[in-house]
Amino acid sequence: MILRSIRRTLQPPNPMPEGLKKNFFHLVMDIGWFGVLNATTLAFLTVYATRIHARPEQIGLLNAIPALTSILLSLPAGVYLEKRSISKSAIILGTLHRFFYLPLAFIPLLASQPAQINWILWVTLGMYIPYSTFILAFNSLFGAAVPIEWRGYFAGARNALYAVVTIVMALVSGFLLDRLTFPLGYQVVFGLGFVGAMMSTYHLGKITIPPASAVIGTASDELHEKVSLRTWLQLRFRLDILRGPFLRVLLVLTAFHFTQYLPLPLFPLYSVNELKLADQTISIGTAIFYASMFIGSLNHSKIAARFGNRWVVGVGMILLGIYPGILSLARGPELYLVASLLGGFAWSLCGGALSNYLLENVPADSRPAYLAWFSMLANVGVLAGSLLGPLVSNAIGIVAALALFAFLRAASGVAILRWG
Repeated sequence: MILRSIRRTLQPPNPMPEGLKKNFFHLVMDIGWFGVLNATTLAFLTVYATRIHARPEQIGLLNAIPALTSILLSLPAGVYLEKRSISKSAIILGTLHRFFYLPLAFIPLLASQPAQINWILWVTLGMYIPYSTFILAFNSLFGAAVPIEWRGYFAGARNALYAVVTIVMALVSGFLLDRLTFPLGYQVVFGLGFVGAMMSTYHLGKITIPPASAVIGTASDELHEKVSLRTWLQLRFRLDILRGPFLRVLLVLTAFHFTQYLPLPLFPLYSVNELKLADQTISIGTAIFYASMFIGSLNHSKIAARFGNRWVVGVGMILLGIYPGILSLARGPELYLVASLLGGFAWSLCGGALSNYLLENVPADSRPAYLAWFSMLANVGVLAGSLLGPLVSNAIGIVAALALFAFLRAASGVAILRWG
């Protein structure tokens, strides 16, 4: 039944142009291998850090590092990518970023747990320095390689396969962590994550784009003339973007990321320290989350085509508030699994439509500049949420914090529907 559903999801609604089939294959394989990474290292790194007694602030910092580097580097990244090949940039920067997943497999060999936590933070910092530029290159690559009329279908198909691979690998990870001694199980799981990361990058390198889109170009000849510093900054960093209608999209998506990340540092702490869940139970919860996401992804393109990407993102975020809300009521594994089930469906909506909602508001000839502003401001929200979440939890208690953050997630979804 699952294979039949995957086949139906991957079946295009219309005959796919011959030149697009190769890109479709490699974009699907890219997300499939990324699913391996997602169900291993990305799913269990904060769990491992919690088990070696990382403090709430350290878990928050682990989530905040990607945002901090993006805030500092997003605008320079947009300038760097001007007049450069987006495909080559994606390959080089993706390889550099994902190579850092290898050292994580060896960190558990360190005798001192505080030293392990510090090294996890340093490696995470190293891997996310190239990430800020890589993600801009990838988003531009996707926009250039996939025509706008096919983006909804591509997003739905990628999300469906991503979910299936994550389900399988989450269960495999739980099995390995249950059968292997601590911390050997985590080393094997992190090693599998590295393999998935590098294979994903390999398939990105096989994507082809039209020659006219192969180089990003937004620089103006005016930059080569003598201009004032203020004019140079306005031209180079595209400050005009903040005066246009795109500003409204930037603000609601910043709120989206802020409320999305507020409860994230609390999830592993609550699951491990309060609910006392075993690794295998956490892996089952992950599998349920992505099984629900897969089911929701089956009709994603039809829902997005009927209601629009903005509606899908907003409603999805309202529903995503269910996850921390139900988790705040949990006293054992049962409600944790229920939250995973409902949260996966909600994420199939907003996660699948988010990039398409963004791209449809971005001019094709200025993607790097617009995406750089989005990346910087969205990551301001991520950074603030990741750091504030543990502070609020310490002040009012983790249960009350989860309930509060559920409400704020829903409110951000309403803001997207009203003002996005």
